[in-house]
Amino acid sequence: MKQTLRFYSRPDCPLCDKGLPAVRRLARRHGLELEKVNIASDPGLEARHGRRIPVVEVAGRTLGWGLLSERALERELARWCGEAG
Repeated sequence: MKQTLRFYSRPDCPLCDKGLPAVRRLARRHGLELEKVNIASDPGLEARHGRRIPVVEVAGRTLGWGLLSERALERELARWCGEAG
């Protein structure tokens, strides 16, 4: 079963629009399922993530949030893989 890379966002979010292509590339490179989650439709997620969006998580671990750097996400994913493996 593939791991899931979750991309928490909301509509009309410029940072989300800017970060999504990098997250898509990351998921594709590492064979991860990408799940885009709209926090506006879930009060619990809205409370949890609020203004920090976009947020990228894998297996419950936050890889990055806000202004996303593909390089930084790659480093965090490598660190997570090292700890998980």
